[in-house]
Amino acid sequence: MSDLIRIVYVSRSTFPPRPAEHGIEPGVARILAQSRLNNPRRGLVGALYFRDGCFFQCLEGPSGEVDRLMATLRSDPRHTDLRVLAGMPIERTGFAAWSMKYSDIGAAMALLLHARGLSTFDPYAFDAATVEAVVELLRDGPDAPSPASGVTRAVPMNEALARRALRVAHMALGLAGLALAVAILAVASS
Repeated sequence: MSDLIRIVYVSRSTFPPRPAEHGIEPGVARILAQSRLNNPRRGLVGALYFRDGCFFQCLEGPSGEVDRLMATLRSDPRHTDLRVLAGMPIERTGFAAWSMKYSDIGAAMALLLHARGLSTFDPYAFDAATVEAVVELLRDGPDAPSPASGVTRAVPMNEALARRALRVAHMALGLAGLALAVAILAVASS
């Protein structure tokens, strides 16, 4: 049996709305950047959606790590009224390619809300079927550009690990070059 779980929660932002940068509200962009940095270390993946001052987030990963992050989120001053809408064990993650996906699914969300008879984005009013439909929209929707890099998708976890390994390899190569230079100087001076 897998130790993986999925939690879907909603909350209201406490920061004042500001003009979007690269299509993302600046306060949300900072949260997204922090998530994309921290989640790979914790083995967490997921997706974030923000609209009308509300966060809708799906987190997936080892149950202990998800529980620890949820405890931290409950005291995060950047949002309030945190409510878990769904939680369940899973066999594998649905967002494995993203440390934290941010999808601009505005048009698809409008269609979903209309089909469900909802006039506004109020995730606190979502029933279980609507919650799952939004998770599917997030999974299938395109990833918005990363505010820091302008890339069109988040760095997948396997790419992030590969980049870290490449940095370590570069450092090792540099140290090997330094050791070779020291050895050549030692031979030349003897």
